[in-house]
Amino acid sequence: MLLTDIDLILENDMLVKVDSMSMANSLEVRNPFLDFTVVDFAFNLPVEFKINGRNRKMILKDAFKDELPSEIFNRGKHGFEVPLLKWMRHELQSLINDDLLNKKFIQQQNIFNYSSIDNLKRQLMSNNPGEATARIWALIVFQYWYKRNFS
Repeated sequence: MLLTDIDLILENDMLVKVDSMSMANSLEVRNPFLDFTVVDFAFNLPVEFKINGRNRKMILKDAFKDELPSEIFNRGKHGFEVPLLKWMRHELQSLINDDLLNKKFIQQQNIFNYSSIDNLKRQLMSNNPGEATARIWALIVFQYWYKRNFS
């Protein structure tokens, strides 16, 4: 059996996250569009019922057209990204600057070059953060682990 990207994304990423986060918050979650009877039904429908030009998921959209505000119904597709940049610029800023990535702690560890981290922090606050968000997130995760295990 050949695994596709969708197999890996659903089974090993999205479904695992939904399951663990819903359990952590005492929620019971069901994935109705993964039910085999729904999938079989969808596979047996003519393509023109499901796709109209570039407009996909026609049946689902038509079913809820009267229930959704037009700004939601007509908006484009977008993912469920974690708003790391926003968090780092606001809620996590103190954790970054005063705790996990502060100069004194970095120099005491003697693992990272503080001037490089300082450059990343400045880039994070700039108009073009680029990869700084992902790099600082990796540093935060490492530093949190380090503090729990070695401080």
